[in-house]
Amino acid sequence: MPGSNALQVFRVVERESAGNRLWMRGEGDDRVIHFAVAGFRGPPFPETITKPVLERRDAAGEQSWRLSCDQGRFDFEAQAVERIETRPALYATLHRPFELSTTDRMAVRLLLALLRLPGGPKLLRLWHARRSA
Repeated sequence: MPGSNALQVFRVVERESAGNRLWMRGEGDDRVIHFAVAGFRGPPFPETITKPVLERRDAAGEQSWRLSCDQGRFDFEAQAVERIETRPALYATLHRPFELSTTDRMAVRLLLALLRLPGGPKLLRLWHARRSA
């Protein structure tokens, strides 16, 4: 967790919600990084944080943390700090083979409309079996 981040600019998305949660978000070319701070107690952070470095302050206590950034140093207490990184571009190519074609989407709409009629579920099962085979 300690150390600098690949992303340079983070924005405070949510503060002072239920459970004193603080949520920061940074977006890059191929990734989105979130910092979720649970049980936040400390000074208010600026809306935009540049070059953040989060580190635990063991000497000050188990729940003490420090955020160092271009805007200054902020000491705060938190029950937990989590770094969540997502890479949406990584999964775009993995999902493509399972994407329905235009014809399949129209067939699904038609079959779902036919579900109301007698024999509709059987038609849907047959179409799905043919597509899966």
